[in-house]
Amino acid sequence: MSAKKRSTFGLRLDQLADLFGVVAEDQAATEADCAHEHLAEILRRQLTEVMPGNSLLLVTVSKIAASDLTPMGGKSLLEVLSNPESSVGQLQVVKEASKSLSTAAVSEQERAVTTTIYHAAIASCLVRRDKKITQHSYDRLDESFALLIEKKWMAGELVELFTHAQRICQAMRSQK
Repeated sequence: MSAKKRSTFGLRLDQLADLFGVVAEDQAATEADCAHEHLAEILRRQLTEVMPGNSLLLVTVSKIAASDLTPMGGKSLLEVLSNPESSVGQLQVVKEASKSLSTAAVSEQERAVTTTIYHAAIASCLVRRDKKITQHSYDRLDESFALLIEKKWMAGELVELFTHAQRICQAMRSQK
């Protein structure tokens, strides 16, 4: 019996279970923080890389070239999303390209980033062009923007954009 006490430092089984539970919770929290940091880095890279390094922009620019709109080469995705000069057509192409990439995404992280960019294009068009480029209702967009704002890994610039777009959606809903 004394050997058992020494091996567990005198802790009872329920105390050991609690201790292991705390360690497991700490490990899960650390892993979640690392996952959030990794996702934030993927999003930041996608937003700030300039052509030709940005895979979403490569798809977008090729679609824009095919649709004979002004090319976005030499700009980052964040510049396109935040530029008041970006046309409705350019934002529509970003939205469609990110939607296509989202359906082809291999990982949940890729899907989260492309879905975020999809909504960022919609939000940008609402905020900068006062135009809704989706069939989603204002209620649905409000909910989506709210969920995205709450993500720990969300870029600050997008939180601001989504917050502004969310206010527009709420105002449009109240006009009904």
